[in-house]
Amino acid sequence: MLVCGAQAKGPACAKPEEVSAIQTAAIQQELMVAALTCNEISRFNAFQTGFGPELRRSDSTLARMFKRLYGPRGGEAAYHTFKTKLANDASMRSIHDNPSYCQEAGAWLAGALVSAKPALFTFVNSVQVTITTRPAEACSGRSEAAQTITIRRKRHRAG
Repeated sequence: MLVCGAQAKGPACAKPEEVSAIQTAAIQQELMVAALTCNEISRFNAFQTGFGPELRRSDSTLARMFKRLYGPRGGEAAYHTFKTKLANDASMRSIHDNPSYCQEAGAWLAGALVSAKPALFTFVNSVQVTITTRPAEACSGRSEAAQTITIRRKRHRAG
């Protein structure tokens, strides 16, 4: 659970569209770090532009979830804290193993920017990313796969 000054309001769980928004935010932060540390600025900008409307809808869903869980003021602060933590965590992974990080991010960007561009939801569900701090657990009554909001980042080994 994300730690912040406000108490959660209502059930502290993420609805299916919120789980997707959490994953989307994590992937977007990973790719932002890749833009800066892997010289992927051009492809990151193409990702942002190509998925712009879907990314904005997803981010709006994420912000609403935080406000639902923590109230208007606390929710906004928790939202910004969460996104900052995602970026910081991605940056640390990049620092610790930049060649692998850049290789994986490059593959993600290549998969997102194919000529037959997938829907953002499809792309997000095809990528594995680490989310070390969960803002909320997935609500019950969903499939096991849909309940997983913390998934491990695959490591590429030189070989």
